[in-house]
Amino acid sequence: MSDANEAAAGQQFGSQMLQAALQTAVGAIIIIDDKGLIRTLNPAVEKMFGFSGDGLIGRNVNVLMPEPFRSRHDGYLRHHLETGERKIIGIGRQVMARRKNGAIFPVHLSVSAFEAEGQKYFTGILHDLSEQRVGVLAEQALLQAIFNQLPDAVLIVDPQSRITLCNPAVMRVFGYAPEELIGQSMAVLHETPAEFQRAQELNERLKEHEPLGLRTIRFRRKSGEAFPAETVVSALHDQDGHFIGFLSLNRDISQQVVQDQALRKSQRMEAIGQLTGGIAHDFNNLLTIITGNLELLEMELQSNEHRDLLARANDAALMGARLTNRLLTFARRRRLEPVVLDLNDQVLSMAELLRRTLGETIALATLLAPRLWSVKADPSEIENAVLNLAINARDAMPAGGKLVLETKNVVLDERDVATEVGVQPGDYVRLSVSDTGVGMGPEILARVFEPFFTTKEPGKGTGLGLSVLYGFVKQSGGHVTVYSEVGKGTTVNLYLPRVTTALETTATARGERAATQRAGETILLVEDNAEVRRVSARRVGNLGYTVIEAENAARAIEVLSSGKKVDLIFSDVVMPGGMSGFDLARWATQHAPSVRVLLTSGFAEDVARAGETTAPDLEILRKPYTGDELARALRTALDGA
Repeated sequence: MSDANEAAAGQQFGSQMLQAALQTAVGAIIIIDDKGLIRTLNPAVEKMFGFSGDGLIGRNVNVLMPEPFRSRHDGYLRHHLETGERKIIGIGRQVMARRKNGAIFPVHLSVSAFEAEGQKYFTGILHDLSEQRVGVLAEQALLQAIFNQLPDAVLIVDPQSRITLCNPAVMRVFGYAPEELIGQSMAVLHETPAEFQRAQELNERLKEHEPLGLRTIRFRRKSGEAFPAETVVSALHDQDGHFIGFLSLNRDISQQVVQDQALRKSQRMEAIGQLTGGIAHDFNNLLTIITGNLELLEMELQSNEHRDLLARANDAALMGARLTNRLLTFARRRRLEPVVLDLNDQVLSMAELLRRTLGETIALATLLAPRLWSVKADPSEIENAVLNLAINARDAMPAGGKLVLETKNVVLDERDVATEVGVQPGDYVRLSVSDTGVGMGPEILARVFEPFFTTKEPGKGTGLGLSVLYGFVKQSGGHVTVYSEVGKGTTVNLYLPRVTTALETTATARGERAATQRAGETILLVEDNAEVRRVSARRVGNLGYTVIEAENAARAIEVLSSGKKVDLIFSDVVMPGGMSGFDLARWATQHAPSVRVLLTSGFAEDVARAGETTAPDLEILRKPYTGDELARALRTALDGA
C-alpha cells in the first residue's frame, strides 16, 4: 500500500472514529456556524433536549436556551466575531438550558472554535446537571414563580439599556405585554428623553458598585399617561464579575401621590376651618356686646329718628351674625337641623325660584332619578347650596347657556373614595349642578373651597358660597367634587349618604313658654369677658332677675359655697382657669343640686359639647342671642324643662 493510500485510509479511519465518538458520546455535542445556526449534533442532544435531530438542524441554537441567555446569545456571538474577545469560549461554566417541553435545567458548557474551508464554527459540549442539582432546580422554580407573581414591574436590561426580560406585572404598570418590550430600549418607558438620560447617568454609577437608594422616576404608559414610580436599580454581574446589565424594580405610586395631595388639601382645609371657627367664636362675643348694648339703648331712646338709627345699627349686627353663621358652617361648627328628605322634592320645589334667578338667557333642565334614595340633611342648607351654585353658574354664563340639575343613586367603593380623605365607601345620593359656562383652570379649582376666595370683582361676592357648601356637606357625612374645563363648563357634585329609616321627629314646645320671671329669682352670671359680662348682666337684670356676677368658675364656686341664694347658673362654656362651664355644672350637680344651669357659647352646640357626655340635657344658648331668646332660655332652664 502506497503512502498516499495509507494516509487516505488513516484519514477515513480517523473520520470513522470521530463519527463513532460523536455518536456515542454521553455529553451533548452541538456544532454551530458563525450565524448561530446548528449544523450538526449528536444523538445525546436529542435525548437531553427532547428535540429530533432533523428538527434542530438549521435552527438558531438559542432555541435551546431560556431567557435571558436566549436574547443575549447572538449579541455575544457578534461581539466575538467583531472583537475576538473570547467571552463565550472556554471551559467550565454553568448555564441554564431549555428542553422542548419548556423545562429549564442546568448544564455544564464548554465552547471551542475552529475554522473549516474559510468558515468559522463553534462546538459546544453540554453535560446535564439536573440530576445532581434537584435542589437548585426547585430553587429556580421558586424564583421563577416569585418573579411572575411580583406586583411590581421587574425589568432586566442589558448594558446597552435594551430590555431582555420582564415579568407579567409590566402589563399592569406600563400597559405593555412583556413580549412587546423585549428588545426595546428603556427609553420607550421614560416620560421624556431627559428623564431617560438622568436615569442612565445614575445607572452608570452602579457599574462601579456604588450603592443607590430608592428613587422616584417619571415613566409613561403605553396609553401616553405619565406617572411616577419608586424605582430600585441593581447592577448584574456574571460569575467572573463582569458587568452584564441591570435589574430594575418599579412600583407605580401615582395613586399614592394623589392620596397624599388629597390629605394635604384636607389638612389645609381643616386648618383654615379651625382658624375660621375661632374667629367666628370671638366675633360672636363682639356681636353679643353690640346687640346687647343696642337693645339696652333702645329702652332709653324716645326720638323716632334715634330709634331709626338704632334699628339700622341692629340690622347690621344681625347681618354680622349671619356672616358668622356661614363661617361656622364652613368650619363645621354650626348646629344643623337635618331631616330625612327626598332630593328630588327639594330640586322641584326650587325650580321656579331658580328660573327667576337665572333669567331668560339661561335654560334650566332637571334629570331626576326615579326611586331616589333618601338622605338626611338640613333642607335650608340644601336650598342655599343649590341657589349659590346656580348664581355662580349664572355669573359664569354672561351670554347665556344651560344649567342642569341631576340626581342619581351611586355606590362608591374603595377605589372611588381612595383620593378623598375621611370619605367612607357606601351608598350615596349625588346631586349634580352643571353649567356650560367659562369653566375654571387647575389653579382656581385648587382653591374653590377656601373661605373668602373669589374670582369675582370686588363687592360682587363674599367668597363664602362654596366654602359654606363644603362645610355643610362634610358635616352631613358626605363630600363634594368639582370638575371643570376652561371654555366648557363646570359640574359640582354633592354626595350625601343614603339613609334607610325615617327620621323620628317629636314636636316640642321647649323655649316657647311665656318668658315671665318670678319675684326674687337670682341668676349667677359667669363670664370671663368683662364687656360681655357687663352687658349680659344688664340684659338679665332688665328681665327682672337679681344678678350676681362671677368672672370664672372658681369665683362662681365661692359664691355658691357662701350660702347666697342662687336659682340658676348662667355660664359661658369656654373659660380660663382650667374649669369650663360643663365642669361648673358637674360641681353644682354634686354640691348644689337645687341650682339650675344654663350654658352659652359662641360655638355650635355639637362643638361646645365635644367630649361631654355627662350632661346631655343641659341647654346651650348660642351667642349672639336676642333679648327674647335670652328670656325664653332663662325661663325654660328655671322651670326645669
